[in-house]
Amino acid sequence: MAEALWTGVAQTYARSFAGLCAGAVPAMLADLPPGGRLLDVGCGTGALVRAARDAGHDTLGVEPDPEMAALASATLGAEVVVAGLPDLPLADDGFETVTASFVLNHVDDPRAGARELARVAAPGGTVRATIWGATPPPQAVMWSGLLDAAGATRTPPPRLPAERDFERSPHGLAGILGEAGLAVTHAGTHAWRWRVAPDDLWAGLTSIGSFGVLWRDQADDVRDRLRAAYDALDAPWRDGPDLVFDVECVVAEARVPRS
Repeated sequence: MAEALWTGVAQTYARSFAGLCAGAVPAMLADLPPGGRLLDVGCGTGALVRAARDAGHDTLGVEPDPEMAALASATLGAEVVVAGLPDLPLADDGFETVTASFVLNHVDDPRAGARELARVAAPGGTVRATIWGATPPPQAVMWSGLLDAAGATRTPPPRLPAERDFERSPHGLAGILGEAGLAVTHAGTHAWRWRVAPDDLWAGLTSIGSFGVLWRDQADDVRDRLRAAYDALDAPWRDGPDLVFDVECVVAEARVPRS
């Protein structure tokens, strides 16, 4: 269910929300011992894989969408394995570091996904994950305001069943990592400023994830009003030619027990 919202949109994602998610890369790689094997699960366009390699890690990316995996492979000049949580075609205990940036909030079974991250991480190794928190991010607040102003239809976004969902907070992310048998060493937030060209963000808003679902539900006259309102955006969203958003994600780190 959740993964289906992110398939077939690789090129559009690369020009829009990939830049947003790249803002979490520094937090995912900070203070890791150099030289170990690192697995990036749900690697998207490969930004984290590239940064990890530049930092001296032996890095492998896996990505469930074949189109996105092909884009990342071409960019990186190395194979990206087509696979996703909770079924990675990888041996147990193979990586000193396992990262999953904005993945556990998009899979159909987050707890099974967390268990799989733990399985492929080596004893004593590190698992790091990010998710979007429960508070709507500013780009979503902006879009919601435009939808209201245009008189848009509001289809409820797809949600996980209650028994599979988890609290979208540091406590909640730490909780599912702990349930997977990991020892949580940190859970908090990471903030940065995202700058994006209006045409690039528009491409993402009208095709990707729950944003795209809402766009496809609108009548033509509503779409016209949305575009006009979007083009007229000013402060606090616009800074010169770009749109700017002060964003924040949830980040957690955990260790694999040695026994």
